[in-house]
Amino acid sequence: MDRLEAWWILAGVPGWGVKKVQHMVRQAGSLELAVELALDHIPNTDHWLCERLEVLRSEKIRGSWVIAWDSADYPQRWRELPDPPLVVFGRGGAFKMANSNCHVAVVGTRNCTAEARHVAFKLGKALAQRRAIVVSGLARGIDAAALRGACYVGCRSLGILGTGVGSVQPQSSIPISKRMMELGGAIISERPSGMPVHGWHFAARNRLVVSLSDAVVVVQSPSKGGALISAQFALDFGVTCWVYRPESGLNTLCWAGNRRLLNEFPTMGWQSTEKLADCITGDKRITNSFVAEQGLPLAFRSTWRHIMETRGAQLDTLAMLSGMDSASMRKQLHTMELGGWVRRMPGGWFVPLKI
Repeated sequence: MDRLEAWWILAGVPGWGVKKVQHMVRQAGSLELAVELALDHIPNTDHWLCERLEVLRSEKIRGSWVIAWDSADYPQRWRELPDPPLVVFGRGGAFKMANSNCHVAVVGTRNCTAEARHVAFKLGKALAQRRAIVVSGLARGIDAAALRGACYVGCRSLGILGTGVGSVQPQSSIPISKRMMELGGAIISERPSGMPVHGWHFAARNRLVVSLSDAVVVVQSPSKGGALISAQFALDFGVTCWVYRPESGLNTLCWAGNRRLLNEFPTMGWQSTEKLADCITGDKRITNSFVAEQGLPLAFRSTWRHIMETRGAQLDTLAMLSGMDSASMRKQLHTMELGGWVRRMPGGWFVPLKI
């Protein structure tokens, strides 16, 4: 039995939380003796142990990497949590904490406005241009938009899930997660694949998103939701928190969470994605080479960026934004469709095929 298996066994002992496990390891004097003590109190020990280790082996067979609490690459900030995960599963690029860049959590509502989605995409892109690692929960809305922005540049990003790494939810985030991994990023979870999923798992993962990050940015939040939970975690953990201040509409319901935070902490406010990215990273060296534009003719890039930001747009909207007539835009989109960049959908919509 190796140390990873030992930690995994202890993490699954019925009635034992993280603090109990840590106490038992200290009391026993070693990880191995703590496992022996734990197994003495489990009925049908052989059957339970076999099933427990099979979950770990199955996860590895599916292509996941796994790190335990005492791994050199386990994030130190997670160790400082009141309830850190003893074992973490991931797919894609493995953690290498010795080489970590600045990590920035971008959070917000799933049911975001078009303005907020645009801001989140621009922010993810601006942070990635400065070599920051965007961290988010891979939910639809703000999370997905920020990660798309990072993928547009071609920078490593991290998605921390409430589900297991083998069951990304929602399904609309599966293409993004695949692209993240292709670019050296990772999806991470404290839960193995195939385990039952509960609503509180998604709120609980927010503590991992926040504590891994050097800064937390709230793009849009209504009066309740995960973004406000993340902001509270940031305050509790001493992580710098920033809150987007829209130029108009702050008094509307969709910005109620932003308004609440800004009323209490006015200095958290920001409006310019470029200035905020400079402030957070302290890096003025910006890359203007975007992986998502490689092979795309220069004349098509403005249209492509808008389709990427919004996850799809109608022909008439794209023509209006570009100042082109509908016939010229239709011809451009037809060329992009033949090149495998977009797909035509019913109703005159065009959606991106490349994340």
